[in-house]
Order: sequence, then C-alpha cells, then structure tokens
Amino acid sequence: MGETAAGRRAPAGLSLGRAAAARLRLRRALLGTGVIGLAAGVWAGLERMGWALPGGSAHLAAGHGPLLVIGFFASLIGLERAVALGRSWAFAGPLAAAVSLVALLAGLPSLVVRASATLAVAGVALVFAYLAWRGQALHLSVMLAGTLAWVWGNLGWLAGWPVKSAVPAWLAGFVLVIAGERLELGRLVTRGGLARQQFVAAASAVLLGAALWPAWQGAAARLFGLGLLGLAAWLLRYDLARRGLRHPGFHRYSAICLLSGYAWLGFGGLLYLVWGAQAGGLRYDAQIHAVTLGFVFSMVFAHAPIIFPAVTGLRYRYLPISYLPLLVLAASLLVRLAGDITAIADLRRWGGLGNGVALLLFVLATAASVRAALTVPRSG
Repeated sequence: MGETAAGRRAPAGLSLGRAAAARLRLRRALLGTGVIGLAAGVWAGLERMGWALPGGSAHLAAGHGPLLVIGFFASLIGLERAVALGRSWAFAGPLAAAVSLVALLAGLPSLVVRASATLAVAGVALVFAYLAWRGQALHLSVMLAGTLAWVWGNLGWLAGWPVKSAVPAWLAGFVLVIAGERLELGRLVTRGGLARQQFVAAASAVLLGAALWPAWQGAAARLFGLGLLGLAAWLLRYDLARRGLRHPGFHRYSAICLLSGYAWLGFGGLLYLVWGAQAGGLRYDAQIHAVTLGFVFSMVFAHAPIIFPAVTGLRYRYLPISYLPLLVLAASLLVRLAGDITAIADLRRWGGLGNGVALLLFVLATAASVRAALTVPRSG
C-alpha cells in the first residue's frame, strides 16, 4: 500500500493527493446521482400531471416523491454536511441515497428501495446527531430534529405506509433543517430570548404536527400549518436576508430567493391551516408544492452558489441570468396553484410544465456560472 511500481513507498504527499482526488471524484459522482434524481423526479411529476413523455411508466410516476425527497434533497443535504465535516463515515447517507435511487429507477423490489432510503436518512441523521453532540447549539438541535422527522417518515414508509402518509414528516424535515441552518447564520441578530422562544415554539408546532399526523390528521394538519406560518413570519422578521437586499450581485440575488421562499412557506402554512389534512386531489397538490417548489427550491437556488463549489471543487461566478429560473419558478407556481385552487386542470398542467422548465433553467444557469468562472484567472 502506498508503493510505486518499483517497490518503493510513495511520498506521503502523493498518497494524500491521490486520496483527496478520490474523495473529490466521489463527491462529484454523488452530486451527479442527485441531479439524476432531480431530473427523474421532475419527469415523473410531469407524467403524473398527464403529460405524455417518452420513457414514462406507472412505476416511475409513482416514485415522484421518493425520487425528489431521497434521490435529490436528502442526498444533497447529506453530501453538503459530509463535505463540511470531512469524515469518511459521513458519506454513508448520500451513498445509501444513491443506492435507493438506482434501485427505484431499475425497478427493483419496493422493499429494497424503501430500506435503502431509510438507511440514507438514518445516515444523514447520524451526521447531525454527531454535530449536535459536539456543538450543543439550538440550530443544530433543530436540524437534528428535522432529520429525525425524515427517519420517522421513512420508517413508516418502510412499514407499509403509502407515500402520502410519510409526506408530512418529509416536509417537516425540509423545513426544520433549512430553518435551523438560517438560525445558525443569523445568531448574532437573534440573541434575544424572546426571538429564540418564538422560533422554538414554531419549530415545535411543525414537528409535533408531523408526529401526530398518522393518529389525528385534522388537528395535526392545522398545528403543522400554524407552525409553518410561524416559522415563515420569524424568518421574514429576523433572517439576515433583508440585509442582503442592500448589496448588489450575488448577495441581492440570494436575498430575493430567500425572502420569496419564506413567503411561499407562509402561504403553504396558510393552506394547511385553512384546508386541514387532504387525502389527495388538487388541494393536496397545492399544499405540498407551495412548500417544496416554493420554499425548498428557492432555498436551493439561494444556496447553490455556496454549496456547489464546496462539493465539486469548481469555482462559481454569479451571473444575472440566475434570476431567470427564479422568475419562471415563481410565475409557473402561481399558475399551478391557481389551477389547484380553481380546479382548472389546464392551468395546473401548464403550471407544472413551467415548474419543470424552471428547474432545467436552474441547472443550465449553474453550468453557465461554472463555465464563466473558468474564463476568469485565479487571483494571486
């Protein structure tokens, strides 16, 4: 081990360089599988909305939620934290997410898909448990609670719940992980005890609503919605994003993504508060996608210029074209939700297609930003 072809031991620096290169290849490969999960999830979602697409199947359409939740989001969040932590074991979650994605796309037995997905979120939760144990801070505890909500939802799915029964726990996971991350960044702004108490109360309502959902859907859904509304109001009031509006370029772009996402989160909370639990149909579609497309993807857009270079080792240059995916996403989501609320199927379908176009534009804009960075010489 660590020897050259002539039998001599390779320099330590060379071995470390090879190890670093191997880790970088792994990180890029895992990010690539996440992008495949995103593409497959969007494709499946368009099929569910009635668009006749090549290569479609009932099996793929049924996997719309898991493809995005496990194949993309859990993989992305787990990968970002694993890279930041720098421990090999922390990559177990993203690796299991990749296995689950491949199993689903290959049509392997559902048990294989669900078991590997559960291992994936358990691996991500283990990373956050380690961070919370080491750091012992409120924001880390909130993010840990979010990943445990994912585990709870996946255990139910593994035990035979339909996907829609796991959705509240999955949504709670997204919201709490993101809210905890924003709390981490805004700690200097929120040192007051009252602000922290308000945050904890709203986050607890989200978590409790998701936990109680299987037994008391009606009350749990409204508690869940109240928590979403509370967190949205808190983030709009205390998050650092408002300060970013004062600065041009990337800072303003990121701030607009964040603030629009918080508005979508509040609207999603209002839909849960007013409509309660929905077994399916147009109202169900509106509730879920106000949170996932409106809130979660706005957060992805905002943080991609930071996460992408950290994971891939590639530079990223902000371009004004980055606003285009955000504008298309907002406009198409408004059309989709209008179709859901008014029961106009064509509005919903075209809005859904626009959602897919927005995500494609986001991938293309990211590629353009990376390409633009390659043309700028490194300083120093």
